[in-house]
Amino acid sequence: MFNHVGDGIILTHHSEHTLRILDYPSLKLRESPAAHVGGCVAVALDPRGRYLASGGFDSIVNMFDLNEWICARTITVSEYVPLFLLSSFNERSSELWNRNAINALSFSHDGEYLAIANAGNYVDICATETGVPLHRVPALAPSPTVSWHPSKYVIAYCGQTKFREGGPPPVGVISMFGLLE
Repeated sequence: MFNHVGDGIILTHHSEHTLRILDYPSLKLRESPAAHVGGCVAVALDPRGRYLASGGFDSIVNMFDLNEWICARTITVSEYVPLFLLSSFNERSSELWNRNAINALSFSHDGEYLAIANAGNYVDICATETGVPLHRVPALAPSPTVSWHPSKYVIAYCGQTKFREGGPPPVGVISMFGLLE
């Protein structure tokens, strides 16, 4: 993702715990702040230019101050089961730990709110400046994406229901939530 000015690129990777901030067009490393215990898979830039939000497999959202490149606050609205609490690590344990990994982040048009999509059946909306959870939007399926409308308090998110043996086939779902006019 390019920064708002266009002179930097923000990179994440599912197997790395850091963000990489590169100068553009030279691609020289500018910053590499530690972000997550697990991989970092989602980022969003505050439209006011104050924060970079990052989300990862650890179910945590970090808000980085763009001037200092320090974590200004951490948002922990998504529940998760840490590996050290599991009696034996196996494939099922990994599924439990990642069940609410952060999939996508999106700031509202004015930067006041952050929508957090994760592997759970909901999307959380939090206040940007405080990290306080304001609303949990139920979803029919985990949402791999979430996006605010460019000028209204409306989010769009999507997902796909899971296959269940003997049940109906999986269905793709597109939903909206907010002040629809």
